[in-house]
Amino acid sequence: MKCESAKTSRETGKRLPAKGKEASGMELSERKKEILKSVVDAYIASGEPVGSKFLTTVSQIPLSSATIRNEMSELEEMGYLEQPHTSAGRVPTALGYRTYVNSLMERYRLSLEELSLLNELTAYKMDELGKIMEQASHVISEVTNYPAIAVIKPPEGEVSRYETVLIDEHSFLLIMIGGNGTVRNRNVRLKSFVDQETLDALRKALNDVLLGTAISDVSLPVVLKFEEALGQYAYLSTPILRVLYEMANATDTERVHVEGVTKLFSYPEFNNVTKAKGVLELIGEREKFAALLSDADPEKANVFIGGDDTDSPLPDSSFVLRPVTVDGKTVGAIGVIGPKRMDYKKVLASLDYFATGLSEELDGHDRSNTET
Repeated sequence: MKCESAKTSRETGKRLPAKGKEASGMELSERKKEILKSVVDAYIASGEPVGSKFLTTVSQIPLSSATIRNEMSELEEMGYLEQPHTSAGRVPTALGYRTYVNSLMERYRLSLEELSLLNELTAYKMDELGKIMEQASHVISEVTNYPAIAVIKPPEGEVSRYETVLIDEHSFLLIMIGGNGTVRNRNVRLKSFVDQETLDALRKALNDVLLGTAISDVSLPVVLKFEEALGQYAYLSTPILRVLYEMANATDTERVHVEGVTKLFSYPEFNNVTKAKGVLELIGEREKFAALLSDADPEKANVFIGGDDTDSPLPDSSFVLRPVTVDGKTVGAIGVIGPKRMDYKKVLASLDYFATGLSEELDGHDRSNTET
């Protein structure tokens, strides 16, 4: 008996899949879940429509070919599968992929080589966050074989801590740690002599007077208070404030870095010039990916499937975005773009592993600095 939600096109005579919201409310039997999972796994691996014969021989589902055909037909009526051609097998719909991602796919086990590549990323220092994220997009693209996107958020206006590191008798490193845990630094060179005692006084004055204040909000009374706190080193006030303004204004928008775009062309879905051009144009509109970060769940990978109910920036593709957090605040994100038959298990495992490891590394770096 056919589902009431299944419809027939008067023009083509083909059965149309049920809409996502209607079908998603239907309970899938364990047998249908197993068949749907096998179809998605097989289609992700081959890119070819999957038939009942393939499932009985390769997937080794202990059911007759006729039974599997009936189940696949019902899955099609429910909106989880579709048949691109009358004589062909079936492929997953957006609802089929969504169900697979949410409840059917197995956990992917990263190989030792993949783990090694991802572990190298988290060994960087905190002040290299932007470079880490850009390098991450390269490694994630290599591990998953899909284009990868890194989104780096600008530091928040308020500063949580200042540090100084002596380089030589005329220069030192001035470090500004933002409210969201990001770090910017600047090599400051002075004509006057500088030693550790000078830097200790400067660091104390910065943290006593300017801590918790956005540089753009520094007023004349604050400047005078800063000079007073510097004491005999008050001559440093003007050059140091100038450097702080430059550091604060170095970036005020999200940076988006894309890596491995040409990998799209290794998938037959993008052999169509029109479709490939559309995806490439959307990738070029990088602010769309930055905008997704503001609404993303910071604790997990966010999956956007083209044609699904979610607001995917790529209608004919899938996009997975995994935020990176420090002390509960989002500092950036790493994402992957690919065909709807993306290897979600591997992508989610890679992004989760990297984002969790980097967050722990950055949290640990911040705590160690606080303790000292």
